[in-house]
Amino acid sequence: MKLASVKNSERGNSMVEFALVAPFWIAVLFGTVAVGTNLTRTIQVVQSSRDLGNMYAKGTDFSATASQYLITGDGGSSASLVQGMQLSVPSVASDNAVVIFSQVRHVYSTDADCTSGTCANANKDVFVNRIIIGKSSLQTSVLGNPDSTDLNSQGNTQHPTSDTTDQTNQFNLFPVAGGFTLASTEVAYVVEVYMSSPDLAFLAMNGLGYGLGGSTGNYSRAVF
Repeated sequence: MKLASVKNSERGNSMVEFALVAPFWIAVLFGTVAVGTNLTRTIQVVQSSRDLGNMYAKGTDFSATASQYLITGDGGSSASLVQGMQLSVPSVASDNAVVIFSQVRHVYSTDADCTSGTCANANKDVFVNRIIIGKSSLQTSVLGNPDSTDLNSQGNTQHPTSDTTDQTNQFNLFPVAGGFTLASTEVAYVVEVYMSSPDLAFLAMNGLGYGLGGSTGNYSRAVF
């Protein structure tokens, strides 16, 4: 009888101990899964920005339908370079990511197209090209935005030396001590990739899973 009482007491102690530590271990389990998922998505956006940036710098025209299909997957009928992301052209409500392509140059007063009296952007960084694929409302470019009315069907700016709204956020491209300026013949190819992660919103309390501007998601920028 005494032995049965001891066993019941031990069983009761075990239940109490389990109840005390279970919330901690459950939190650790879900936290580990969430951090692992966030890490995977971070790798995805970093690799996507690098791959697309390399293609962009080598002359791929992402305003062309065939090139866009490399990103959108054409509704699943072709392979996509950005696995795990939903992007469409034009964008639809279910899109969970955005890819922002930008070409940037520095305008010099000695440039052939910098005509005296009409070269308002002399000594400024300006957009040469801008293409957005996916849901643009998810993330804005750190470089700012060119004048949308100055873009042609290929996303090229028509008046980069005279339209002041084609200027980038100066020095945001190369935020280093003392700044960095492109040479007269150089063009920087910039690709920004952002993927939203609403399912990991609770990680924001620890500063994890943040995109720019405090939005919950993963962001990466590649410059070529």
